[in-house]
Amino acid sequence: MKVVSVVGPKKSGKTALVEAMVRGLRGRGRVGTIKNMPDHPIEDRGDTRRHFEAGAEVVVGVGQGGRLFKVARDGGLLAALEELRKSGVEYAIVEGFKSSSLPKIVLGGIEVDNPIRRVDASPPFDEGLIEELIGLLILQPEI
Repeated sequence: MKVVSVVGPKKSGKTALVEAMVRGLRGRGRVGTIKNMPDHPIEDRGDTRRHFEAGAEVVVGVGQGGRLFKVARDGGLLAALEELRKSGVEYAIVEGFKSSSLPKIVLGGIEVDNPIRRVDASPPFDEGLIEELIGLLILQPEI
């Protein structure tokens, strides 16, 4: 499974970028997403609904206390990635988890480990940029 994380400050366009990448990956393989939601109650599914509407086949939210929803067990990012893997996902786009070791597409100029591309644009995103970012995801090693 190829994985990339989209990170940035609140309201920087992370969800819109994830949606655009998911749409761009349709027809290239199974896509799943993970949404970091540490300050949201588990039942808040607004952004994860947007991931589904963009075409993701599997969406896992990680909420308060590391609890996963759409999954019947506790866990954090690693458990969520394993859920996507078990679902047969080929491409995983993670929204958030800026402290993880995952390769990252960075919005909003924050400093993180493992940046593969910084994006200085805001929604709506140019199709050429989306294709470039998808290309970077496709080049990532399997995890």
